[in-house]
Amino acid sequence: MTQSKIYLDHAATSWPKPPGVLEACIEFQNQLGVAASRGAYFRAERTDRTIAHVREKLGSLLGLLDPKQIAWTSNGTMAIHAAIHSVLWQADLHDHHVVTTATEHNSVLRTLADLERRRGLRWTIVPCDARGWVDPQSIRSALEPKTRLVIVNHASNVTGIVQDLDAIGPLVADSNAWLMVDSAQSLGFVDLDARRLGIDLLVAPTHKGLCGMLGTAFIAASPRVTPDLKSPWIGGTGRSSIDWDGPFDWRESIESGNLNGPSIASLGAGLDYLNSNSGSQFAEQSQHWLGQVLDEVRGSKNLTLVGYPSSIDDSADIRRVPLVSFSSQSLTSHEMAMLLDSTLGVECRSGLHCAGAIHQYLGSDPQSGTLRMSFGHTTTESDVQAAIEGIRLLDQVAL
Repeated sequence: MTQSKIYLDHAATSWPKPPGVLEACIEFQNQLGVAASRGAYFRAERTDRTIAHVREKLGSLLGLLDPKQIAWTSNGTMAIHAAIHSVLWQADLHDHHVVTTATEHNSVLRTLADLERRRGLRWTIVPCDARGWVDPQSIRSALEPKTRLVIVNHASNVTGIVQDLDAIGPLVADSNAWLMVDSAQSLGFVDLDARRLGIDLLVAPTHKGLCGMLGTAFIAASPRVTPDLKSPWIGGTGRSSIDWDGPFDWRESIESGNLNGPSIASLGAGLDYLNSNSGSQFAEQSQHWLGQVLDEVRGSKNLTLVGYPSSIDDSADIRRVPLVSFSSQSLTSHEMAMLLDSTLGVECRSGLHCAGAIHQYLGSDPQSGTLRMSFGHTTTESDVQAAIEGIRLLDQVAL
C-alpha cells in the first residue's frame, strides 16, 4: 500500500493545486490547444484572448496601468536572465555597476558572475543579518554614480523574511539606477504594488504562490525603462516574418516562440482562487501555522532554527512568508529529509536552496544547508500536525 504524502515544499512549487487550476489547463488543451499569435482562425484568436485576459488579471494584481507591461517567459530563471541581460546588453560592461544582496537566488548571482567574467561587469553584494534581512541603508551606501541596476530578492527562500521595499524603492529612485525585484517567494503571499513601490523590473514564476502550473514566469517592466531595454533573444513572433533585422518590440522579442498556453490558462484559475474567500483567508491561517511550527522547533533539544537569532530583536514590523528552516546537531539536512519522507511521508526541501551567498550570514552549514518546511494555499491543518510530529521525531534522533 502506497504511503500518503504530506507535501511541505510549496516554496519550490505549489501542490496540490487549488480547485479549478488543473481543470483550466485541461480545458485549454481540450477546447483550444493551439499556438497563440499564429493564426486567424477561431481557436487561435480565442487562445490570444485567453492569454490576454490572464495578462490583465496579473496586471491588476501587480497594480500595473497597462497589462502589456508583462512579458511571459518559460520559468523564473529565464525571467531573471532576460531582465538582467535586457538592461546590461552592452558588449563591454566595465563601466557599469550592479548592486544586489546576499539573499539572492543563484539565478541572479550566477548571471552576474558570468557577466563579470565575460564582459567585465562590476557588482556589489550587500550583506544581510542573521535573519536574512537587508538594511535599506546598506543598499544606499553601495550605490555608485555608475550603478545601473539594483536587484532585491523580496522574500528569502531560506528564512522567509520579507525585505522592506517601501524603504528601498525611494532610495533607488533617488539614484540613476533601476530597481529589479525577484518576487518568486512573495507573490501570492504578500501584497505587491509594483507601480507604488517604484519597481522597474518585477520577475516571478507563476507556479508557486500564484498557484499556476509549472512552465511559465513573467517580467513586468515599467514604462520608464522599456524604451531602453534590449531583449537577449529574438525568434518567431507570428508577424512580419519577412523582416530579419527589426527593430523588434522588447516584449514581442522576449515572448519569441510559442507561449505555454495551458500553463498561462492555469494561472488565470490560480489568480481567481487567490481572489476568492478561500485564498484571502490563507494569510492569517498560515501565520498561525508558522507560529506552531516555530514553537515546536524552539522547544526541541536537537534542532536549531535558522533565521531566528536570539541576539536580534525581532519585535519590529518584520514580515515573513510561510516557511521555516532549521538544522540538527546530529543529522544533515538531507538525512532529516530522507527520515521524514521514509517514516512519515513528509516531503521537505533539504540543502542550500539555490541561495549560495546567504548561509555565511545565517550561520547555517555551508555544505548541508537547512531543512525547509514551507506552506502554501492548499496546506491543511493535518499537514501542519504532521510537520510537528516530524519535528518531534527529528528531535529524538541522535547519531
